Amino acid sequence: MACGGPNRRLECGEDEEEAEEDKETFTVFEGKPEELGKFLDEHKPSDPAWNTENKEWVSVHNPLEDRDLRDLDKALDMWEDLVSNRRVTPKKIEEIALATKFTGGKWMIFKHRRIIDETWKRMAEATVAGKLGCSAKVSTTYASDTNKRNREIDQHLICVFTKNFADKDDVWRVEKALRSMGITDTLKYKPNIYTHFKLYLGNEYKIKPSLYTSK
Repeated sequence: MACGGPNRRLECGEDEEEAEEDKETFTVFEGKPEELGKFLDEHKPSDPAWNTENKEWVSVHNPLEDRDLRDLDKALDMWEDLVSNRRVTPKKIEEIALATKFTGGKWMIFKHRRIIDETWKRMAEATVAGKLGCSAKVSTTYASDTNKRNREIDQHLICVFTKNFADKDDVWRVEKALRSMGITDTLKYKPNIYTHFKLYLGNEYKIKPSLYTSK
């Protein structure tokens, strides 16, 4: 029902090479929909007791969505050409994403530890039921309090993924679904390719790290 490490099930549009490269570790729901409740009860993001291997994320997938493979090497090569020619713009990045099927992205939701379990349960159930995007993940609490990520951290991140950040209808459909589920926070949407191109806040190209914002 669950797995982790490089051989985990991939995120929307994620290829095996990237999964090995990013070194993130996951516990993934691989069971039948009727088994989801038990899985969520046994892998609550706020509870370090089950997480003896210090997995960073718990994730679920929409069984109605097919996974596609993207060409990470080609995307990075095209990015290097773009940078060398000093033509870095959001439009050019979108062209690379579409050419290499590197189109996944995610709405990001931050929640305090005291309410993360219930919020995640609703997001996970809706994802597996096909009511949100192609997958979702939540950051965990580590069992080892010697790990720097577990020291006094009381906030968790939920990522709700869509397959194509250029498909605005689908991106905003998911946003609307999140709002209908009671999410009232300011939400930001980030293409996965931005992370691989290291387009963080204050980057030298003055590209906003979030493509869409919902308030």
